[in-house]
Amino acid sequence: MKDRMIEDLSVNGVGIPVYVWHRKYESMPTNLIFIDEEALDSLIIKLTHLAHKHISTAFPVLDAMLPGKDRVAATFKREVSPKGGSFTIRRFREEPFSVIDLIELGTIDEAIAAYFWLLIENRMTIAVIGGTGAGKTSTLNALASLVKPSMKIVTVEEIPELNLPHENWVQLVSRESYGLGSMKTGEVTLFDLVKTSLRYRPDYIVVGEIRGEEAFVLFQALATGHGGLSTLHADSLDYAVKRLTSAPMNVAPTYMPLINLATIVERVQLPNPQEDIKFGRRLRSILEVEDYEKYNTIATWNPTKDSFEVDLRSSMLLRKIASTHGITVKDVLEEIERRVLMLRDLRLKGITKNIEVAKFVTNYYLALSSPGLQASSKTEKGG
Repeated sequence: MKDRMIEDLSVNGVGIPVYVWHRKYESMPTNLIFIDEEALDSLIIKLTHLAHKHISTAFPVLDAMLPGKDRVAATFKREVSPKGGSFTIRRFREEPFSVIDLIELGTIDEAIAAYFWLLIENRMTIAVIGGTGAGKTSTLNALASLVKPSMKIVTVEEIPELNLPHENWVQLVSRESYGLGSMKTGEVTLFDLVKTSLRYRPDYIVVGEIRGEEAFVLFQALATGHGGLSTLHADSLDYAVKRLTSAPMNVAPTYMPLINLATIVERVQLPNPQEDIKFGRRLRSILEVEDYEKYNTIATWNPTKDSFEVDLRSSMLLRKIASTHGITVKDVLEEIERRVLMLRDLRLKGITKNIEVAKFVTNYYLALSSPGLQASSKTEKGG
């Protein structure tokens, strides 16, 4: 647990080696094995108590957060896991990845980061799509840190994993039922929280993961002008849309353009591994959603060169931003280039911590004669 290179720790039952997921070596068996079933059950109960939750033969499944913010999922005895009790601890990163970290890791490049920054400033909705362990939450956290300091953020999660360097931030977390059987006494669902979040008058609603009926309420909020950030478990945008339009989400196909941008994040094999790091996480593709099943590809990752092919001139969203501010697309592209230079400068100076990056983002806005794109473009024209 003290090794920060370990992302996950997995106990699969009695008589089976404890497995870890190492940042450099990936999945590895250890020389630790639980040989006493009672000792394993006692440890699971102890972890449950540390998380202030309950586990028993009547309620044998646990999903909770430990005091250090590590996430634990567990099963009790042999009720649902025939090999004996099991648990997995997903390590919490004390200092979440910033957008500069993502650039350093090669997940994105400076042009993509500046493009995201501009879209978020203009309350566009971004969906981060990917499979398990692809890096969806880390990407979402880094993007949320680019929200303008004057904007209000409300986050809605089942397990509180987001960590934002933002003062005007309300964090809402769902709660399980206290009742037994079909009685759902005291339960607070993501649906309830997304509905409640609208009363907080947020500029941005961030949902940790869309997975159920809360999707319908979220899309209603997006339709009224709120910005949105969320993750969605799927292998591609097509499958993500199929999930959204099917039960239990039931979002009408006509609402799909409310997701302005979808980005697919994947764990990939790197073509030129360095320091024995053979795998990494990359934004495989970035697509603007023009209409239901009609997408415009803005950027793709080239797996042979480990680089990004970006075409911002074809962006429908940048044209929309230019029209809103009464400026030209050329002005918008120049603004993106200015932000690219700033991000590159931060990277060269080694400024990577989220809170430090947020200070420079704030200073960037303060340096303008007045907020928004129009002011920066006028300043540029006026020399």
